Amino acid sequence: MSPSDSYSVVSSSPTIAFDSPADMDSLGQVITRHSEFWYSDGSIITIVENTSFRIHQSILSRHSDVFADLFAVPQPDNAEQIDECPTVHLPDSFLDFEDTMKALYRPFHFDSLPANADLSTIITFISGMLRISTKYNLHFLRKKCISVLQKKFPSTLAECDALLASQYQYLSTAVVRAIPLAREANVPEILPWAFYISTHIDMDLLLQNEVLSWRDKALSPTMKWRDTEALRVGPHPLEGYTGWPSLSVCSKCTTHLETQHKIGREKVWAMLPNMFQLGKNWDEIRKDQNR
Repeated sequence: MSPSDSYSVVSSSPTIAFDSPADMDSLGQVITRHSEFWYSDGSIITIVENTSFRIHQSILSRHSDVFADLFAVPQPDNAEQIDECPTVHLPDSFLDFEDTMKALYRPFHFDSLPANADLSTIITFISGMLRISTKYNLHFLRKKCISVLQKKFPSTLAECDALLASQYQYLSTAVVRAIPLAREANVPEILPWAFYISTHIDMDLLLQNEVLSWRDKALSPTMKWRDTEALRVGPHPLEGYTGWPSLSVCSKCTTHLETQHKIGREKVWAMLPNMFQLGKNWDEIRKDQNR
């Protein structure tokens, strides 16, 4: 194989597999080397869509037990090689894989995400890495992506209070992007809050949305809080009440009311997973997420 920037390989396969010479001869697709992730000392060539990445088995194996197991399997003597490197086809999105390589090879990749990034920007930034890290068990990267996403999707009442205090405004288009991503990448911990927020989205917009599944469209308006909360000053039952001094009652009564209000909010929060048919409680969905 000459050191040119293009060469022929087999088309994508539904599973990870080392290329065979027969497949290469029969299909002969033209593949272009990635401009950044083609290292002269790389020890494995991965081909994603029509682009090849010459990267390092040691780096992939360190982060992913799936790749570690793959590379541990002895390959036949006639296994195809490019530039004396074994060649692997991955049936993934090029952009998803490229974003993952940025995370693995650029130490400060996550620093490029602004601290005040909105939800839409966060989803665009982490979605590819989250899909790849989930599929190939890149555990550290997956946890990092989830931690970034959870900044906008609290999983405790204290986190909910902090988010409400920030007065962050959700765009409906971003919320409905988060739900299918969480389904696909097994991040159910963000779904209770995502569905809670989606109950405030106009019904017609939900039904017309092409991203949400019909199953999730059916779950989103389940609570009908948008209508019932129109009778209240607060926007929803999870927002803490602050107008205690205006009640003009004794301090003992105020303390009792504050305590009951806190208990009520805690009960509502604990019920969220079950309300949206996501699990019996928060512990159950966390267990599902971390299995």
